[in-house]
Amino acid sequence: MGKQQREETIDSNHERSVFESIIKRVKWTEDQCSSVPPDQRNSVTKPLKTATDLPMLPEGGVAPALERWLKENPPSSANNGDYPTCYLPPPKSCNVTTYTLVIMSHTTERLQAFMDPLSSMIDSWPGLTEVIIVWNSLRETLTKKIDDKQRSYARKLLHWDEDASHPLRIFFSLENDLTNNLLNRYHPKLKPKNDAVMYFDDDGPFWSKEAMVFGGLELWKRNSNVQVGGFPRNIRFLSDRMKGLEKTNLQKSIDIIVKDVDGYSGVKHPTFTPLCRNVTGDHVEYNYFTFPDFAGHVLLPSGTLLHRNFLCFIWHPAFTELRQWVVAHKTMPDDMTVSTLISHLSGRAPRTFPREVSTGYGRRLTAEDNMNDPMGVNSEHINDHNLLQSPQPDQSHRRLLWKQKNWGGMREEAINSILGYFGSIHPGTVGWCASTPHMKNNNRGVPFVCHPEKPTLDLIPWLTEWGVGSTQCPLDPNIVKESQRLALIEHIVKESQRLEMKEQLGPDFCGECKYKGFITCKARVQYLVEKYNNSPTEASASVIKDDASCKRNK
Repeated sequence: MGKQQREETIDSNHERSVFESIIKRVKWTEDQCSSVPPDQRNSVTKPLKTATDLPMLPEGGVAPALERWLKENPPSSANNGDYPTCYLPPPKSCNVTTYTLVIMSHTTERLQAFMDPLSSMIDSWPGLTEVIIVWNSLRETLTKKIDDKQRSYARKLLHWDEDASHPLRIFFSLENDLTNNLLNRYHPKLKPKNDAVMYFDDDGPFWSKEAMVFGGLELWKRNSNVQVGGFPRNIRFLSDRMKGLEKTNLQKSIDIIVKDVDGYSGVKHPTFTPLCRNVTGDHVEYNYFTFPDFAGHVLLPSGTLLHRNFLCFIWHPAFTELRQWVVAHKTMPDDMTVSTLISHLSGRAPRTFPREVSTGYGRRLTAEDNMNDPMGVNSEHINDHNLLQSPQPDQSHRRLLWKQKNWGGMREEAINSILGYFGSIHPGTVGWCASTPHMKNNNRGVPFVCHPEKPTLDLIPWLTEWGVGSTQCPLDPNIVKESQRLALIEHIVKESQRLEMKEQLGPDFCGECKYKGFITCKARVQYLVEKYNNSPTEASASVIKDDASCKRNK
């Protein structure tokens, strides 16, 4: 078989085909940048400031790095040392029913923060068959002199690891020839036994079973060739050229998903937006103030799902330059790196799901309500929440990072360097509510938002019969039944709250008056009840305290 014939037989999911597609995108990006009219160049007035002494990655540098690797490792040669050949995952993984949970840590100060919620997950989350704790410190850290509480949790963790019947095992990074590196949680040496890999940070937040398993995992099954998560960050474009392309390409992405193409195979996805830093002077801002449903570009690690095939790519020798830069940068931007890399490998934006799902649990019900509730919503059932309960974790490490001088500037430098290395950025995430009445226009920031912020499961399209994405995999009848049950509970609780509010607001409260000249006082009370689980009495007192005009004059 000749060289040309060998190359023609390479699967499109094979690493060589994937690398060639990235190189092609970089070349296309360079052509697009060169063709930008002079009057659209250097339009960004805000300068991109150097925040560290680390040089930026070379613009479009991923292309020569991949070309170099392809040249040094021709198809006719043996495999690259001991490193395996990487393949992209399939677009759908409908038959997957189990998953692996990965949590990375390095200090006994965080043990209680993740082990308490982890115990609940192991006991009650369907499909959780493996837990991998990536320990980025010496094994002795778990047995050295520590306080009694930490020692108790350390012994419990080691006991779980030693128990062959327990789903948890500890991966000691340093014993596997790795250094203390945030990217270790994505190392193929972990060898997860399941295709679906779920991630949480060791200090959380830890989202509920309803959000992660019913919402997130089901979305991942229908989109297993992209990163899926609930914590998206937005990258703000500054030039009119990039803003226009973002608007056009995001709408194309929405249209594709709304058409509900089976697995999106064969669909031509919208092009990425060229950054053109060297030619046009364009750069971007990192928006760390919101978690938008639409137009998100980076997923924070906690609550993400990945196909295990991506681990091979993240640590591939061809991306050594990128990984070395990440480790050297003061912010260690593994989140930006993984989201950007996977989007370029797959040629698609990540997908997002609502990280908080309304279940009716945890809302305030009176004893009488509980006794009279025909659905049996009583105290012994109100034990599941959007956020699994865990002690307040030690935040010293994060405070140290966030309190570094010019932290925001360093993160902005990082995202510009990483995006510049690939030359372009994907169109942005499409929110869970696309095509539904819950998709609302937004006048500030990203173009669309999803309301409510915390939907019930029956509002999530891929969990609803004939909803967008639902037919791409068979609907799980147990999840459908559970979503209907929780929706009914939510309705009962809201009706109870409505009646309670009517009774408790009293004649002195002016519901139709304006709260701070913006919304009605009643609407503000409703917001506090729904958002913060206040009782109507507590909420109305708070509203009157904030704005005395919400109290009627006698």
